[in-house]
Amino acid sequence: MIKFALKNMLTKKVKLILVLLSIVISATVAILAYNVAGQVNEGLVNTTSSYDMIVGPSGSATQLTMNTLFFTDKPLGTISYEYVERLQSDDRVRIAIPFAMGDSYNSAKIVGTKPAFLTGKDLKQGACFEGAFEAVVGSSVAQKYNLKIGDELITSHGLSENGEKHEATPLKVVGILAPTKTAYDNVVFTDIETVWEIHEHHEEHEEEHEEEHEGHAEEGTVCAILVKSKTLAASETIKKELAEDSKILTVTPAEVIREVISNVDLSRKIVYVLCVIILVMNIFVISTITILNMYDSQKDIALMRLIGIGTNKINLLFFLQNGIVGLLATVISFAFSRLCLLFFGNYAATMGIVFDTARVYPLEWVIMAVVFVLSVLPTFLCTLHIAKKDIIKN
Repeated sequence: MIKFALKNMLTKKVKLILVLLSIVISATVAILAYNVAGQVNEGLVNTTSSYDMIVGPSGSATQLTMNTLFFTDKPLGTISYEYVERLQSDDRVRIAIPFAMGDSYNSAKIVGTKPAFLTGKDLKQGACFEGAFEAVVGSSVAQKYNLKIGDELITSHGLSENGEKHEATPLKVVGILAPTKTAYDNVVFTDIETVWEIHEHHEEHEEEHEEEHEGHAEEGTVCAILVKSKTLAASETIKKELAEDSKILTVTPAEVIREVISNVDLSRKIVYVLCVIILVMNIFVISTITILNMYDSQKDIALMRLIGIGTNKINLLFFLQNGIVGLLATVISFAFSRLCLLFFGNYAATMGIVFDTARVYPLEWVIMAVVFVLSVLPTFLCTLHIAKKDIIKN
């Protein structure tokens, strides 16, 4: 019966391709929308759990948070390193880590910080940076540029690939991070003092490149400070104290991310509504094509009945045909959704979001099952109608 169904399908290739495309489009959009929303939400929440406070120059709270935690956009500016020392000497603070950004290696951004910034991140090879001009590279950076331990990186001034090259001050790769499936995979990390020393070599060009130096951490300055307080009460007290200083901005990353997530949730709901609309249209298209197929097959049905094939077997034939198409379309949809994640991964990485193509949520399997059922439902209803008519005639 299956072989006969496949042969019969080949005689109606155009119509079956339309059904296939209809299912693939609707299923891919639904699966992709849920997966992307889930990974974005998880990535935002997980990244903010390490720190309860970010201190930086006055400006946008969202920009400060996204730049410091996800390495997106440009830094707001710089503040004195004295704030770092002040927080590190505060008994209420568990850890205060300096953060600076302003240079790049090809498309990868350079982050000047301290080894504590990489706490919890495993090294695939080598060791963490310690001395001057040592660097740890993210897994994606190492893979993209085929970097190995001992390689030297010629960095560029600014966050674009066209900046002035720091050829006199190359960074030596001493460590490669294991894949984290986060924005850390796309960044090069070095000591904050290394960033200062690199910029010292280019002070004579400061006027010529005044615009490029905007927001860069020169010696004795940082772009931000990531803080983990010993208690929640201590965090609130420190924030109130720092709020009195008009030069700086103090934000709670969890609050900022909650606001970002609320916007993501709104976008996700809109996408879900569109998915429902597409699925409804999908049912209509499949039903229409199924009815047309069965109408066109009336002669074939009459011939099969003439040679003694029962109604149940005829109905099973059409059910198998749409079932095969539905199953094939569902599998293609899942594969295509993974390709979309891979294709858009590089673009999303520039916004600090890294998609894991192997990440599959349980609800994605439910979506695929629902799509498959919807793909064969019209056939089931049509064949049921034919069976009833046959019983009435008998």
